[in-house]
Amino acid sequence: MKPYHVETLKAIALLGGTKEFVNLSSGELGKLIGVSQQSASQRILELIREGLVARDLATRRQRIRLTPRGNDVVRKEYADYQRIFEIKETMTISGTVTSGLREGAFYMRQKGYRDQFRKKLWFEPYEGTLNLKIAGPDLAKLQVLQDSPGIEISGFEASGRTFGGAKCFLATIGLVDCAVIMPIRTHHTDVLEVISKHFLRGSLGLKDGDIVELLVSL
Repeated sequence: MKPYHVETLKAIALLGGTKEFVNLSSGELGKLIGVSQQSASQRILELIREGLVARDLATRRQRIRLTPRGNDVVRKEYADYQRIFEIKETMTISGTVTSGLREGAFYMRQKGYRDQFRKKLWFEPYEGTLNLKIAGPDLAKLQVLQDSPGIEISGFEASGRTFGGAKCFLATIGLVDCAVIMPIRTHHTDVLEVISKHFLRGSLGLKDGDIVELLVSL
């Protein structure tokens, strides 16, 4: 991907193309990014080939939007600028409480993890995770966490099974101490997992659909 591809994606995103198709001719795009109509048309074709934008030609006007992959590129760009201009020791992330697959309890019971949690996070977690679905601008903050070292939780083997490594970030929800845990070898997701010595749903009276704000230490 070339640098001017990012510039073009940003122009489409600023018109609302991250969420829906927007009417945008090659000539209009060219004026926005300061190139000729022919060059703008070529850029669109390149972005389509790269799987970064989708085009709808069913109407009289050309309609364009970013694909999920294109959105990821713009979020990464946003996260980079946040790291440049907003470097802080803490960061707030808001998310919506959602039910998971109930796999968290299984992993939280593993001695190989629990021993490290006690040593590195200074608490022994409740056997389960609080899952928060992240949306909107806060998705870019997940990229900041992905790019930050965090507190390393090493992988291990037990009972003939391999358990992968993770990284954690100490955090708080209000006055309640907790930690964000992010598996190292996993695909990008919009769900953030939170662990604590407390049963967070019970301690904070949370239910699916509630909005929670985390203060995360980087």
